[in-house]
Amino acid sequence: MSVGGASDSGIGRSWLLYFSLAFASMTFSATGPVAIIIAASREGGLSFAQTSSWLFASIGMNGLASIVISWKTRQPLLFLWTIPGAILAAPVIAQYGFGAAVGTYLVCAAVLLVLGVTNLVALLDRWVPMAIVMAMIAGLFIKYVLAVVHSTIAAPLIGASMSIAFFGLMWLERRNAAPMPPLIGAMLAGAAILFATGFRLPSHSGGAWTATPGLVAPRFDIHAISQLLLPMLVTVIFVQNAQGIAVTRASGYRTSLRLVTIYSGVLSAITAPFGGCPSVLAGPSNAILVSGGTHGRHYIGALIAGVICVAIGVFATAYVFLLANLPGAYIAILAGLAMMGVLEKSFVSAFRSALPLSAMIVFVVTLSDVTLLGIGAAFWGVVAGCLAYYAVEKPRSGDVPA
Repeated sequence: MSVGGASDSGIGRSWLLYFSLAFASMTFSATGPVAIIIAASREGGLSFAQTSSWLFASIGMNGLASIVISWKTRQPLLFLWTIPGAILAAPVIAQYGFGAAVGTYLVCAAVLLVLGVTNLVALLDRWVPMAIVMAMIAGLFIKYVLAVVHSTIAAPLIGASMSIAFFGLMWLERRNAAPMPPLIGAMLAGAAILFATGFRLPSHSGGAWTATPGLVAPRFDIHAISQLLLPMLVTVIFVQNAQGIAVTRASGYRTSLRLVTIYSGVLSAITAPFGGCPSVLAGPSNAILVSGGTHGRHYIGALIAGVICVAIGVFATAYVFLLANLPGAYIAILAGLAMMGVLEKSFVSAFRSALPLSAMIVFVVTLSDVTLLGIGAAFWGVVAGCLAYYAVEKPRSGDVPA
């Protein structure tokens, strides 16, 4: 029997390929990025239940939506959560509470919907140079990468083993000889050292391993909104969705910025009441999904990845229990190593651009962590960088450099 000229064995091999791509994609998404959620929740002082609900919304609910969207469009459109957004949210949660952050997520969702429906997002895409956005990301991420150094000094065995495994596998990966992704190797090396030195997980004190999502009452705090909204919108539209769209378009798909923005707005509105930060088209995860297989069938990998997301979301309590009880140094190093590649690309995009002065101003202001008028440094970094760009570095032709 055949379908479309393909034999059963050929179809089986095809599904196996897409399963392996989906598994690799979710292995990436469920390690470093989840460690970032755990690190952000610790910084924000969230409870175990709140963190589990956040993870359920971010992975499980987005995974279910990705199945529907990928099936409808026949494109590999895997939506997850904004990693920079989680980092941005942590100090807001600590200062104003989880409800204020959720209120800002809902405002962000509404703005995304308006920008998408009216297609104003296309205009905004031309107004803010990518170098300014990437400089802001570099300023946000660098403290987490620096935590690798501080945590290695505090826990040298864990830090050394994870770093050696990570960079050793990266060296092999660039020679197409790595047996596993560098981040997975670092995770396993650190875990081996932990258990070899006597670390044991505490026993689970009753309760189900499955997630029990909890609704978070939103609070619309003007200070939290003014601090978080603009940087969140910038990262969602210009960093994460732009990256995800670039990945799918490079693979031959006609992915619409307008539709992706609308999807982000709708999904963000759905996940926010459960603590999930805004939803985005996941660039690295989708890049893995389209790295093999046949054009026009990559959506199969996205469907499988969505199912895996739902499974992780259902058992979010067990997953958070595991990560939350690991030593802080292990989580900090894992999160920092996960961000290293993004930080490198951010520096390259920002400072190899035609506007190094604007990028430097954004980076320095964002890194300063200053708060002015109750608004955080990421906002002021973008404002200062845009002022420098339009006053000094904008080309006379009016073209916005990438």
